[in-house]
Amino acid sequence: MSHHTEVVVKEFFKICDWLFQTYQMRKYLFDENPNVNKIRAPRHEHFFYRIQEVFQESWLHQLAKLHDPAVQGGNINLSLDYIIEFGGWNEEEKSKLCSCVKEMESISKSVKKARNKLLSHNDLKTITEGVGEYGSFKSGEDIFYFNSLNKFCEIVSQSVLNQPFVYDDLVQNDVDAFMTQFMRGET
Repeated sequence: MSHHTEVVVKEFFKICDWLFQTYQMRKYLFDENPNVNKIRAPRHEHFFYRIQEVFQESWLHQLAKLHDPAVQGGNINLSLDYIIEFGGWNEEEKSKLCSCVKEMESISKSVKKARNKLLSHNDLKTITEGVGEYGSFKSGEDIFYFNSLNKFCEIVSQSVLNQPFVYDDLVQNDVDAFMTQFMRGET
């Protein structure tokens, strides 16, 4: 049984869920949208480019914050590390949680570099020498990341709330509904 209160865990889940929602908005609106060519048409191109960039920066920044240390400069961060370090977990639960975090490292390390150079700061050297590979990851690693985050949240939810963890899974429906209306306006 964890030492975390229901309030803290629910706030942590809001952070995780928002990360997943912003990631999905970008994914379903731009990466997996069968009508993406319509929103990239010349008269909408700049508008949707800006939206795409905002979603990209948002989910990457949210992900980086989730991987912050539990304590940093005297401040306490509601992060994965906080949930582990201050949870009072038994060895088996702690091991499972740490394993999930380890599985998320391939993306989190790259994204934290991007956050430290471009998302939270305008690092002059990085900008003038080119962005490079900051924040990049291999195809499919994002899916693996969110599966691992889901496992992490499931362990915490079962222990503290005695119920399964469920992400808000309506984002794709929202994008589909938007696209239906958008396409109607096109004809």
